[in-house]
Amino acid sequence: MRTSRQRIVRPVVLGVAILSIVVAPTAGWGQTAPTPTGIQAEPCVNGVIPWNPYVVNCNLQPRPPRVRGSAPDAGAIIACRDRPGCLAWYINGPP
Repeated sequence: MRTSRQRIVRPVVLGVAILSIVVAPTAGWGQTAPTPTGIQAEPCVNGVIPWNPYVVNCNLQPRPPRVRGSAPDAGAIIACRDRPGCLAWYINGPP
């Protein structure tokens, strides 16, 4: 009787050990905290990037829909400050 019990217990213990080795790393993959960009609904930056008026700034008001020839928003004005032609390209360029 002891021999038949060993024949059953040994494969079961071995299977549980192998299963725990395989499952343990995969269980930890989904447990990481989301990145800050994954939390935000709309990606934006905390500042203005010179020469890039298209970047959305978190510190300014939300941007209205951009229409060619319309007045620029605050982010575009700040980003194009002291850059000749930058604001004209933003206003008249492709939407």
